Amino acid sequence: MPLLNISTNKEIKDEQSLLSKSSEFISSLLNKPENYVMVKISDSLSMYFAGTDEYCAFIEIKSIGSLVPSKMSKSICEFFATELEISLERIYIYFQDVNSNHWAWNSRTFG
Repeated sequence: MPLLNISTNKEIKDEQSLLSKSSEFISSLLNKPENYVMVKISDSLSMYFAGTDEYCAFIEIKSIGSLVPSKMSKSICEFFATELEISLERIYIYFQDVNSNHWAWNSRTFG
């Protein structure tokens, strides 16, 4: 918690760098300790968005609290547009606030 899932049809050449930058970014944005942040990348996927197969991304952010989509969407879009070199209008973001009773770590739930 939080979990950042990055899906794109673009090939990511330096996955470790993107994982590290994304983890730090989300930790800072959500004000959560980075030692709880998990980042997952799926690249080179078959994806089709807005009638084309041009580069696009689907970003999922799941967290126990701390999500304010209306205030975070711009910075998240700009971060991934820059890092992935994908235009802003080709990025979808999905926010999910997870109940602490539904998220476990180290053999027990957070709530």
